Amino acid sequence: MRRVDCHSRIAKRLPHQNGDRALRDAEGSIAARQDIVEGPMDAKQEILDIPRALRETLEKGRPEYEALVRRTRWGEGPIYIVASGSAVAVGLTGALAFESLLGWPVVARTARDFAAYSLGVLHPRSVMLAIPAPGRSSETLEVVRTARARGAVVLVLTSYLEDPLAKSADGVFLVRVGEESDLGWKTLVCQQAALGYIALVAAQALKRHQPQIEALAGEFEGLPAQVEWVMTQVPDAVRSFAAELNGLRNLCVVGGGFYYPVALQWAGLLRREIRIHADGHAPEELIAESLETTEREAAIVFLSGSRCRVKKTVQQLAGAVKRAGKRVLSVIDSNDRELAERSELAILLPPLSEMVGATRTLALLEWVTYHAAREQGQGPRPTEAAPRRLGDC
Repeated sequence: MRRVDCHSRIAKRLPHQNGDRALRDAEGSIAARQDIVEGPMDAKQEILDIPRALRETLEKGRPEYEALVRRTRWGEGPIYIVASGSAVAVGLTGALAFESLLGWPVVARTARDFAAYSLGVLHPRSVMLAIPAPGRSSETLEVVRTARARGAVVLVLTSYLEDPLAKSADGVFLVRVGEESDLGWKTLVCQQAALGYIALVAAQALKRHQPQIEALAGEFEGLPAQVEWVMTQVPDAVRSFAAELNGLRNLCVVGGGFYYPVALQWAGLLRREIRIHADGHAPEELIAESLETTEREAAIVFLSGSRCRVKKTVQQLAGAVKRAGKRVLSVIDSNDRELAERSELAILLPPLSEMVGATRTLALLEWVTYHAAREQGQGPRPTEAAPRRLGDC
């Protein structure tokens, strides 16, 4: 089993940047940022700009998010999260975040499904949180207008203030993406981080003080630096994983808890960018019978961590996959030894909570996807038509 252990490298370099290599790395990062500012944004620049976008979204968004959370009358009923396109997986993250941090029930639906089946559950003072994918707000707009007509409070998570959806809402949680290419990769990561962070801010503002909440706040504060160092300091891990992907025809991506939405998002990226047959699954969706019928060339990638609440289920499934003779790859943390031992190739990251760790994993996997597409000699493909200028930084 090959392990690429990123923990020791990051742990040594995050507190202080000593030595010639660290200086060259810092200079390279600065140069990359200058390219981002001065020229049109391509896929590589967009991914390398994710730490900046995260930092601005979390730091500048904090007082705005808290003010909107306090101003909103949350009521007794569930929160309805309605999303479209690639943002549907973000809505699943929001459901887990609000339920686990606040104990509030959440109903997460696609905009089309909510319009078809669920409008009847809305009543005055219901709270709806709408999350449009880049260029896909029209799917959600009619649902939002109907919700407001029925007296519901509508909040929107968006990176584009001029979007009609934002203008139709009672309040906006702004994601500060800045300039973005047609790919929309920054938006995916920043929406994922922002929705978990909003739930955290709500827990801090509306619930009693809890040490675990404050610890999670510290992790969110360090998230931009974690993403930056993972993307700039582990090139061998990224290239090794990308090379493995290019040798596959079929791929199952398995994630439990907060890693499940990431599995769905990454599978979608792989299908679009490197034309591999990839599907995202929760652990319970794969059973022994399905493993027997999986092609020999297929591999299963597990996304998890030692602090994931469903890690035992993920580890057991990895054991069954290995016994079935299938290839096991994983992106986990260095404390998840059981899953690491079952993996043919594992990227081991520093341990984080699953909420923050899942967002870091998504950023890393976007970087892996970029390198895999580049090795194939094809650039990343545009996603849903995204506005050229997003957010108000």
